[in-house]
Amino acid sequence: MTTDAAARDSATTSPALGLVARSTCVHVAIWIMVAVFGTTAILLSPFTRGQIVFWLGRLWGNIILWMSGVKLEVVGLERVLKNHPQVLVGNHTSNFDIYATIPALRDRYYRFLPKRELIYWPVLGWALWVGGFPFIDRGNSTKAHRTMNKLSVRMKRTGLSILAFPEGTRNCSDQLLLPFKKGPFVVAMEVGVPVLPFVLHGAREAQSRHAFIIHPGTIQVEFLEPIPVEGLGYQDRNQLVQKARGAIEAALLRGPVAHGDSGAAGRS
Repeated sequence: MTTDAAARDSATTSPALGLVARSTCVHVAIWIMVAVFGTTAILLSPFTRGQIVFWLGRLWGNIILWMSGVKLEVVGLERVLKNHPQVLVGNHTSNFDIYATIPALRDRYYRFLPKRELIYWPVLGWALWVGGFPFIDRGNSTKAHRTMNKLSVRMKRTGLSILAFPEGTRNCSDQLLLPFKKGPFVVAMEVGVPVLPFVLHGAREAQSRHAFIIHPGTIQVEFLEPIPVEGLGYQDRNQLVQKARGAIEAALLRGPVAHGDSGAAGRS
């Protein structure tokens, strides 16, 4: 092999090795931070109304993004109200959806809708439980409906917003979006609060489902115009789902908001 050929091979393999090394460090760091931050959250949640989960969660997400070489951009954060509950719904393709969304939402008062299986995960699941996250039993519609009813009451009483990925799982298909589950939209109508669609651009490029390698890049979290629910009843749930789905689809097809576009706000 000539010197030039060896140099070309080295240039080709070095970036790949660098990605493997960086990805390994990120994965190890994620679970070390889950153990440390999760234990801290479990111990201190009773004294912070569960909010320490998000204080530490923002730190956790920012560290993961920094270690991964992923830049976070936030557009339209002013549409996420601080003093009024909303139902946030977005697309879901990657673990980085979580890592980016928590820092993007900053000090907003909300909870995710995790699947019930997570409650049995050591430390992580326990931290979510003491943090007041409403676990959804997707395999039991009766229990899921009961949880949603309790959630509606809690939102009215406390002003809590909820955030859901209505596809129900990370989308690794060629489809732009998977079918939407209707639960979050029914909650919005029952409580009488707007549905706020949001879009994650670039998360799948950072790490696709089941992939080990993490790629540097940019993730943009874009909050779209809220959809009012006044005058809508249970019979209108499909109409509401289609409005939110259509808004998310249009934003995905259009792509990230470019720097300098009007309406871009709250970048970080």
